[in-house]
Amino acid sequence: MKRIFIVIALLVLAGKGFAAGPGDTVQNFTLTDQNNVSHELYKYADKKAVVLFVQGNGCPIVRNALHTYIDLREQYQGKNIAFLMINSNLQDNQQRIAKEAAEFKIDFPIMVDENQSVGEALKFERTADVFVINPQGWRIEYRGALDDRLGYETQKIEASHNYVADALDAVLAGKPVKINAVEAKGCLVNIPALTGG
Repeated sequence: MKRIFIVIALLVLAGKGFAAGPGDTVQNFTLTDQNNVSHELYKYADKKAVVLFVQGNGCPIVRNALHTYIDLREQYQGKNIAFLMINSNLQDNQQRIAKEAAEFKIDFPIMVDENQSVGEALKFERTADVFVINPQGWRIEYRGALDDRLGYETQKIEASHNYVADALDAVLAGKPVKINAVEAKGCLVNIPALTGG
C-alpha cells in the first residue's frame, strides 16, 4: 500500500511541471524573430505539425542540442512540418539573440517573446523544452526533451529514445502519442509572473 502512495506522489510531482502540456490548446500569438520577421502561430494552419523549441542565449544544453534539432528538421524535410524557436528570457533582447544565432549558425526563426506572454501562457520553466503542436485544434501533442541524450553534466553518444521524432511520427500517422511528456533538461527561464520573482 505504501508503494502505491509513493508512485501516486511521484506521478503528481512529475506532472507538476507541465501545467501547459499534452491535450492543452495553444492560443494564437504573433512574435517577431531575430531577423525582424513576424510569425503568427495560426498562419501555420496548413502544416502537419509545428515544433517549438525554447531557446536561451548562453545555455550549454541548448547549444549542445542544436545539431539534434537541425538533424530532426532534415529528417522531416518535405513532410510539411514547421520548426521554430522561441526565446522568453528578459535578458535576451532581439540584438543579442541575433548575435547568438549568427555565432552558432542558427538558421531557425527565433521568436522574441519580450513581454513573456507566450512563455507565461505555456508555462516555460527551462530552455531546450520542446512542444509538438497539432494545427488541427492547436493541441499540444508532446512537451519535453528532444531525446534522452543530454542531461545535467551527462551526455550520451547517441540517444536511446527520440521523443520528438516519435511524437511527430504519431501525429503524421494520425495516432496518439505514446510518450507525450518528458522532463526537459535545460537552463532556467525566469518568468516572474510564474515564479513570483
